[in-house]
Amino acid sequence: MRINGYIDSLRPTPSSTPAVQRPTQDVPQVPAPKPVKSDSVQISDEARRLNAERKDSFDPERVAELRQKVLSGAYNTLDVVDQVARRILTRGDL
Repeated sequence: MRINGYIDSLRPTPSSTPAVQRPTQDVPQVPAPKPVKSDSVQISDEARRLNAERKDSFDPERVAELRQKVLSGAYNTLDVVDQVARRILTRGDL
């Protein structure tokens, strides 16, 4: 090994060391255990009530209109990005 012109006599350089052939062993592949899923969700009665009220205001036509705008790239403008960034900063969602 050479460090700034100094040669370490205890450790030979890789070029002067013969390559060692190691025997290959067949290692059996053991499949990793599947993780146990233990997450759960509990929805309160009030949340269910609010969701039921909200379903009445769902407008499939409006969703289709917005989806088409997104797919056509209508929101991919610097003006839209600027508005979203300003709202994030003013609402403290960041």
